[in-house]
Amino acid sequence: MIRLVILLAVFVLTGADTASAQECLHGRSEVPEQRMRRQQALEVVHAINMAQATIVGPRTPTSGYRPLEELLNIPPLPPGFDLQFLTDGDGYIFSIKDTLDPCRYAVFSDQGTRVYEALPQVSPRPLPVVSGR
Repeated sequence: MIRLVILLAVFVLTGADTASAQECLHGRSEVPEQRMRRQQALEVVHAINMAQATIVGPRTPTSGYRPLEELLNIPPLPPGFDLQFLTDGDGYIFSIKDTLDPCRYAVFSDQGTRVYEALPQVSPRPLPVVSGR
């Protein structure tokens, strides 16, 4: 019985999120270099929202949101950030995630133009990765 408890404890402890053992790049202990990368990512977010608002202007039946490649004056992503962007013309949504951050800091926004900064929820069990979609 004690052996089972010890095995269970080892399993639970080794399955703990690795980010908790590492220091997050963004947060209370953010260094100036990481703050600059985060601010550059936020500049990209604001530039995308501004470009969409400029292109669409007042909404009409023929106006629509554009794909990322049609937007002008979007600054480059800072090193280590990944951008995902989706639009159907009636709206858009995008996220910018820091792939270098063990805590997986992310920024996201949509046609409402509010900007959100977040860290992912730590799940007790990782979800399976679905490919081919």
